Amino acid sequence: MESALKLFFSLISWKSSALGAAVLTTAVATLVLLTGCVTSTTVATKIPDQAAKTDALYRAQIHTERASEYYRLGRIPVALEAAKEAVAALPTHAPAYNMLGIVYNELRQDDQAREAYETALRLAPNDSETLNNYGWFLCQHQNPRQAMQYFETALKNPVYASPERALYNMGVCARRIGDSALAERQLREALRRQPRYAAAMYELADIDFAQNKFKEAETMLARHNELTPMPTADALLLGARIARAENDKQAEASYVQQLRRRFPDAVQTRSAVDGR
Repeated sequence: MESALKLFFSLISWKSSALGAAVLTTAVATLVLLTGCVTSTTVATKIPDQAAKTDALYRAQIHTERASEYYRLGRIPVALEAAKEAVAALPTHAPAYNMLGIVYNELRQDDQAREAYETALRLAPNDSETLNNYGWFLCQHQNPRQAMQYFETALKNPVYASPERALYNMGVCARRIGDSALAERQLREALRRQPRYAAAMYELADIDFAQNKFKEAETMLARHNELTPMPTADALLLGARIARAENDKQAEASYVQQLRRRFPDAVQTRSAVDGR
């Protein structure tokens, strides 16, 4: 997969010639075939209409797509270079700055991430993806109240392709400011929009547990675990706590065993073992 990506992206400088266009078409077909051999899920590669785009915009879009794909593959340094190349190709291309913000956030370079997101929003103030991403950045950095306005603005866009993400993020941030009722409403709406949204199920199970609604919490966590073959340490700890509250010794022991096996040094494992 990664070698196929390198082959494809190395051909972008040929795009202006007839030969380059023919080779690029062949490379796209090859990339699709190779991707199909590796995984059952695919990431759409957007090929702009060259006749309708300027050369700079075309290159900015290609480099932004490269950054997104390498980010998805966990190749963060390569994703960073690709995002920088996108910005250099067209300094007014808002999606490039959004992608740059995502990568900098992953690298915990907070000042650079903030600057990139804010630049993206100056260029495209109503872009829901950037509004959601910047809101999540703020929520992660101790500004959950400020973050809420960005989620709300993102959700006003009637053609936002993935509103469940902003709804989920808004729900998580609402929990951080102590508004459990708002959190539950947003998370349930996220789940209504995307019924297989496992992250929302976990948060709702945690809310139910905090409200001593143990049976509801157990049911919701079971739905989460069906969609997540390898649950996180947090999900396993929540399962152990629910089982303990219901006096289900067998289920509790199973969750603790999984924690010990998969996360032997995690704080969640120590909490579960200590009965906390």
